[in-house]
Amino acid sequence: MEFNIALGLGAWVLLALGAILFGVVAQSIGEARSGYEWVLGSVAAGFGAIAASEFIVAWRTFEPVWDGLALIPAVVGALVVGVVVDVATRYLTGGTYAHRPMSA
Repeated sequence: MEFNIALGLGAWVLLALGAILFGVVAQSIGEARSGYEWVLGSVAAGFGAIAASEFIVAWRTFEPVWDGLALIPAVVGALVVGVVVDVATRYLTGGTYAHRPMSA
């Protein structure tokens, strides 16, 4: 079995900007206890996008594909993995998605 990531420079830039955007938006929702939760969310979204676009071969048939990046699978993978990691990080650090105090 051969693993091959065939992304062009434009796809890598788009992937990085999308992952950072996901992290920043997720950080701004609710009340985060750490100022660095966006980093974990961004990294998770980036890995999810790469995994869905490049390693799940059956999803490569979904269009559009731009510079080697299957856009729809990349967005779905980024959202699924990013949201799971962001929710886990938020609650493990004591944060909340509501702007009100949580009951004990």
